[in-house]
Amino acid sequence: MPREPEPLLGTSNFRVLIGRREHGFSEITRLTSETDLALPAEERRPTFETVVLRRALSRSTELYEWRRRIVGGTDDRRPVTIQQLDAPAGAVVNSWRLERAWPCRWSGPAFNAVESGIAYEEVELAFDDLVWDAPSAPPTPPSRSRTPTRGG
Repeated sequence: MPREPEPLLGTSNFRVLIGRREHGFSEITRLTSETDLALPAEERRPTFETVVLRRALSRSTELYEWRRRIVGGTDDRRPVTIQQLDAPAGAVVNSWRLERAWPCRWSGPAFNAVESGIAYEEVELAFDDLVWDAPSAPPTPPSRSRTPTRGG
């Protein structure tokens, strides 16, 4: 019997944890791990592109203060977990960990008196490793075939 195709996963339902605390973001840039093939084989190391997290600006200065601690010389690296959900407030279908992440850039809103838009802040994260915590496969349903019995 042919296998059912896996359902396609969307990108609009996700959550972000910095350390153990959940933060709301509206956008996350692509997660990328690459190796420079132009280097000799013995010098090749994986590199990771920075990740930008974007959200509507609120009165919270938490992301800005994290960046200020880094600028001030404090090594304040944290695990950042990005969880892909199957629906709004749904089950986690994929999860990625940015190991030892730290904000290499914080940006506040741009202002424009001609437009009425939402003020955004962005934090750009550098990190040491990218780990994909793939979910375990769903349990296989029991077979519908009957096992022949002796004399049957």
